[in-house]
Amino acid sequence: MTFAGDALQRPEGYRKWVFVGEPVTPNDMNGGKAPFPEFHSVYIDPASYAHYQTTGEFPDGTILVKELVSVGSKEAVSGNGYFMGDFIGLEATVKSASRFPDEPGNWAYFSFSNPGGALKESAQAFPAASCNACHEGNAADDFVFTQHYPVLRYAKGQGRASGGSGAPFRIDTGGQLQRPEGYREWVFVGEPLTPNDMNGGKAPFPEFHSVYIDPESFEHYEKTGDFRDGTILVKELLSVGSKQAVSGKGYFMGDFIGLEATIKSSKHFPDEPGNWAYFSFTEPDGPPRDTAEAFPTASCNACHEGAAADDFVFTQYYPVLRAAAGEKMKTSSASAMVPGDEWQPTAPTPTGIVGGVPLGQDELFEFLSSGGYEDYPSKENGTHPGRGPHTSVRAPVRVFYNDTLTASLEASNEEHPLGAAAVKEMFTESGELQGWAVMVKTADRSDEGRGWFWYEVTSRTDATALAAMGNGVEGCNTCHSFRDNDLILSGYPLK
Repeated sequence: MTFAGDALQRPEGYRKWVFVGEPVTPNDMNGGKAPFPEFHSVYIDPASYAHYQTTGEFPDGTILVKELVSVGSKEAVSGNGYFMGDFIGLEATVKSASRFPDEPGNWAYFSFSNPGGALKESAQAFPAASCNACHEGNAADDFVFTQHYPVLRYAKGQGRASGGSGAPFRIDTGGQLQRPEGYREWVFVGEPLTPNDMNGGKAPFPEFHSVYIDPESFEHYEKTGDFRDGTILVKELLSVGSKQAVSGKGYFMGDFIGLEATIKSSKHFPDEPGNWAYFSFTEPDGPPRDTAEAFPTASCNACHEGAAADDFVFTQYYPVLRAAAGEKMKTSSASAMVPGDEWQPTAPTPTGIVGGVPLGQDELFEFLSSGGYEDYPSKENGTHPGRGPHTSVRAPVRVFYNDTLTASLEASNEEHPLGAAAVKEMFTESGELQGWAVMVKTADRSDEGRGWFWYEVTSRTDATALAAMGNGVEGCNTCHSFRDNDLILSGYPLK
């Protein structure tokens, strides 16, 4: 850290420091008036982290940086939750006996935030009463809210970590990935959150996901905007520990409950889409396993290929990667929708009309073009950002349910009957209708998606501009299977 007189110069390079936690206290959980209505990404300088690991104390000279990130979305293919938007502010906390001998605990607090403009280059310390009293009365450890920072809770007094050097991953001759070590000192990129209470008690991933990338791959991504061969991303799963803090209502990190990894390697996975493979070391009710083998391709790749914004990676939810790539950042995954094996039918496709929806290519296009679905009993009042690819990631969509699906959802059926149908209008960012996606239940049983007919056309004038058509399309099945509602993602009632 650098001071010019009494002013702290804005820290640089802190995104490569050690990430310690991610509180979020959004407006909609605080009557629209949250004191801090954003994500707080908190980092500590590496030397102080190493000292805290060894001694359990924050040394003189400690600096913690808090980067403020807006709530960018509340919907994703993984469910309802809170997803990071844009960087909107920066704060710092410094412990220094020489500079702040009269401050409680020798801590001082600074803000570089400048609403509506660029961050300030320097900042003066807040008056003690502005911050210290609250930190002294409510923070768990030496004025620091370690109760909300699981990395610090775990590290305290554990001794210096042995990982973090050498090759970022090791795969043995049997194809088993060794559990990565030292990843908490890699580069933190984002924190999606999809809690149970925002997903009807059945979230596919009801936890915080702390996502890290190995430093060499991060530097390559900064320079090129591409994920290099050999990239590894690690996802650490943390429970929701609390929903109330002195800062307001929100979601606060609990305990470590799982570990996953994603690797891009043409050497190890030449036949996997994009050369990406996915692993889980999670052991329910126990510590992570020492090794893991790759999931089958269909378990992960189809959803990542269809819904991730950049080379199978959900960079739309990882603001550090978006900022690192800058103008080189890929903004659309529409190219992922070029029909390949994952967008082809895997089950016999009926003909005729089912649930009032014609299943022939020309007949269905005419049905959609003429607005045959517009009088369905359930429809959204307006558009919302799409969860899946649907011409481009997060482009606006509007959903309609027919009477059969509406009645089934009202009855809370676990499986919807033959004839249930949904239509999704797909729009450009400027609001122009550019196509439709359709799903129709064509059998009494879903049969892992083979009982659903899927259709997507990316033009409103060309019936041949198909992205998918037929029963059991794996790309559709995989994304829609995230919601435990017989593949219906949009929920009920529609709003």
